Amino acid sequence: MAGGGDRLQLTARSISRSVSSDLRGSATVLAVFDRACQLQAAAGNVVALVLPQIGNGPLNVVVEAGEGVFGDLCPGLPARLHGSLVRVGGLEVVLDGARIWEPRPDWPAMRARYPHLLPLLVNLRTQAFVSAPADSLLALLSGARQPSTRRAGTSLPAQTTLVVAQQAAAALKRGWAGEEALLPVAAAHLAGLGPGLTPAGDDFLAGVMLWSWLAHPQPQIFCASLVEAAVSHTTTLSAAFLQAAARGECSQPWHRLLQALAAGDQDPMNAAVTAILAHGHTSGADALAGFLWLAGM
Repeated sequence: MAGGGDRLQLTARSISRSVSSDLRGSATVLAVFDRACQLQAAAGNVVALVLPQIGNGPLNVVVEAGEGVFGDLCPGLPARLHGSLVRVGGLEVVLDGARIWEPRPDWPAMRARYPHLLPLLVNLRTQAFVSAPADSLLALLSGARQPSTRRAGTSLPAQTTLVVAQQAAAALKRGWAGEEALLPVAAAHLAGLGPGLTPAGDDFLAGVMLWSWLAHPQPQIFCASLVEAAVSHTTTLSAAFLQAAARGECSQPWHRLLQALAAGDQDPMNAAVTAILAHGHTSGADALAGFLWLAGM
């Protein structure tokens, strides 16, 4: 990291293959966090400048910097994408030399190992339940037919989200089993469900789509029916994550989870689940809930 003129110059460590070819033109700061700054390009795609603690993801440019580096940025601030540079506020991120990271796991290899990973799903479900917050959508997997009574540790808004999500998730399961007309209806009800830039229903949908890349005979068609119905009902950032999941793309902790499942390695699986659950308050847990939902867990 070095100063260049009145700008703080940062070096990119890695960049997602999905965004590496789209870094041209104007952009606007979409959201700012301690460890991330998300930009929306004029073409509509989202690019996230993130710290190494967050790591690789479908939308991410991982930069060498410490917490607080995005502190002077704010939503609405203009940015420029120059191919080899990203300029926003007083920051300049140099992309030359950054490693291109592939956001799509090796799905054909994973699908070939599908019968061998099924026994580990029970352990995955158990670990997720033990470690996840009480108000996540993993409650859908608890076996209760109607979550109409208040769950311990959940607020009333979270309980309402759970009831709506259960109805939509049941429709998703019927759509998976052959009633395809229910898929876009269920996706529209889940999209935007819950608070935040990536609502709980969207995280659940992302997990469902990742499961489909592992287990559905036609994952592209299945995901298209979900994402086309969902993106207009949610936030810009969440829509970008949903579109990435529909392409079979996911973050590095999900790559590690899938690799551990395919290899039958319990310890790496536990570490990957812990990393996924650390994403947001319930975001990681909600995505795991979607992943396990159609697995019959």
